[in-house]
Amino acid sequence: MAWIGEHWYSGAIVKDGMLSDICLTAVRGVDPVDLVVRLGADRRMAEQPPLFKDVDRQLRVDPGVSVAMFGRSGEWAYVVEIERSTWNLIFLDRLSQETLVDQGHEFICLDRFLHEHPWMYFTDAAGELASGEPGDSLLEAPFPPGDRLGTFAALDAAMREAGAVRETFPGCEDPEDEDEELAKRLFGAVGEYFGLSVPRREIELGLLPAVRLPSPV
Repeated sequence: MAWIGEHWYSGAIVKDGMLSDICLTAVRGVDPVDLVVRLGADRRMAEQPPLFKDVDRQLRVDPGVSVAMFGRSGEWAYVVEIERSTWNLIFLDRLSQETLVDQGHEFICLDRFLHEHPWMYFTDAAGELASGEPGDSLLEAPFPPGDRLGTFAALDAAMREAGAVRETFPGCEDPEDEDEELAKRLFGAVGEYFGLSVPRREIELGLLPAVRLPSPV
């Protein structure tokens, strides 16, 4: 998944799909349709969705509505959106992830959060949550997770090995590229650790199914 981070700050535009500012939300062990319904999609539309590239012709999209692509990668259901994740808006609005994540389901959100700071969230199978900005250590947060299962320690180690934590980041030739290089390493480490991948070609060309996700009120 490193390609998502590589273009996180680039502003690159593609005609029918997504390339820059992509937000990823993924849950292990749920059905993709159930995932987008939990995020606010209409189930009937989610069960017979158009392709993302055809949304403008087949769906009426109102202001404040996110059009997301969704799919499955192994045990994971995932949603990709532009600029901000619907889950994060729900979380900030209700200060709860209960609308999305049931006990025992691992969860990931990498949110571009365009008008604030990019943010990452991880929930393990015990329901413990860790969060931080790209480059942060999961274990050195102001309120570190209890980590009864050791998931956060293992993921943090994988991030450090990939240079996705600032303490282990090797740097890059141009300091202005640091944020994007950190994001690239973060997405790569997360994808490799969890066995999660998303299809670049299909996302760039808008060939995945799409749904409307209304913002929380």
